[in-house]
Amino acid sequence: MLFDYSNISDSSKVWIFQTDRKFSNLEKEIITSRITNFISNWETHNRPVYSSFKLFDYFLCIFVDEANYVTSGCSIDSLVKEVKSIGTELELDFFNRQNIVYNDFGKEAIISIEKFKSLKKNNFKVYNNLVSTKLDFENKWLVNVKDSWLNRLI
Repeated sequence: MLFDYSNISDSSKVWIFQTDRKFSNLEKEIITSRITNFISNWETHNRPVYSSFKLFDYFLCIFVDEANYVTSGCSIDSLVKEVKSIGTELELDFFNRQNIVYNDFGKEAIISIEKFKSLKKNNFKVYNNLVSTKLDFENKWLVNVKDSWLNRLI
């Protein structure tokens, strides 16, 4: 069941799918339509999954409020299947964990983890895709690289 993001609990789970390139405006429209349709009909053991999503240039973020029902393995699998299907249709890779999106004075860029290791400065920000709740997403998703696990790589 699709909820407005502002109505989803701060304790809601978040799954962050990072892509391998920036979305075009048309791709954003397609993703929004597909995810809206998916979430509107998403169920776990014949019960609606209370969820929302946010879409950014490189990220699809899915939020699930599990206060009433815990999301089962099968329902999570169906989400992953939908994201993979979108990726196939749009030639996007949402599952390559070897890329880092960083924000250097307001400009976002994506680079391989190998190139990231060669950066010699630590005054930029990175997206911490390991956050697990909406509250952490809002407060700890975009952090200074020196405050992230990625700091040890540079």
